[in-house]
Amino acid sequence: MLKLLLLLTAFLGSLPMPALALEITFSASAEVSSPFVTLGDIAVFDKKTPLSNALASQRIGHAPAAGESITLDTNNVINKLRQSLSQNSDIRLSGSPSILLKRTGITIGPSKIESSIAAYIETQKANLPQAEYSFVPYDIPLPFVIPTGKLDLEVISAKPGIIGTKRFSLVYKVDGKIIKNISVRGNLKAMAHVAVLTQNVKRNTILHPDMVQMESKDLSTLRTPCTNLREVLGKKLIKSQRTGSVLDLSSIDFPPLVQKGQLVKILINHNELHLTATGISTMNGKQDQVIRVKNTGSKKIVFCRVIAPGLVEVKI
Repeated sequence: MLKLLLLLTAFLGSLPMPALALEITFSASAEVSSPFVTLGDIAVFDKKTPLSNALASQRIGHAPAAGESITLDTNNVINKLRQSLSQNSDIRLSGSPSILLKRTGITIGPSKIESSIAAYIETQKANLPQAEYSFVPYDIPLPFVIPTGKLDLEVISAKPGIIGTKRFSLVYKVDGKIIKNISVRGNLKAMAHVAVLTQNVKRNTILHPDMVQMESKDLSTLRTPCTNLREVLGKKLIKSQRTGSVLDLSSIDFPPLVQKGQLVKILINHNELHLTATGISTMNGKQDQVIRVKNTGSKKIVFCRVIAPGLVEVKI
């Protein structure tokens, strides 16, 4: 009898076993980071097979906006799934009757917004007067969530040169696509030491050290203040000013850096290309003043900006 039982067991063991059904269990909650939801995002498979891999990649629908949640009806998901499966597919479905689906994202809060503006101002300092810069928003920016991905941020000042601006625009891009565009209004201060008169000074007076002192002022409220006493000492004041007035460079009689008929060097700047030429000034020119210069080579008149004694610049 024992021998017969062993033979029967060996025979049954040699028969092909029926394939076990693929079991798919739906989760009660899930998180996604992409714009689309797949079956693999919201369900668990009991085994890894070519069929389960294919099913896991099937798109169920669109994900909610970054940081938001939606509830999926599992029956709707099952009905959609069965439409794409053969009736002979041996699949068992179970799990939660509904799925709370949340899309993850990057939270941008007030501190990040303010630090982004501060970082932008820092990158611009090389082209700005030396000062202590600070931007204080009128209202605390509201936080928001953007999708995950390669994040790029562009900060734009409402006023060229930054000083005096009341608004910064921040453009957020994820994977090259604009996701969010916000505008932050506030007060930008640029505190620097400027020359202030210590006494009433009449017109045509030559400035001496005892007439001025350096005080900290907000550059955004001034036009062209003097930040270096060496620029103005020994120069003549062309209009009367009172004690406590910030000394404006426009009120100083600066001698021309270029004289009419003088031979000057012309700097020609075009993108990364820098050339030089020689010319003759047809008029006197002070610092940053645009004057007419005759190119000695081409004999043509060009408009140039005075940048130093005997040196002018033209941009193409």
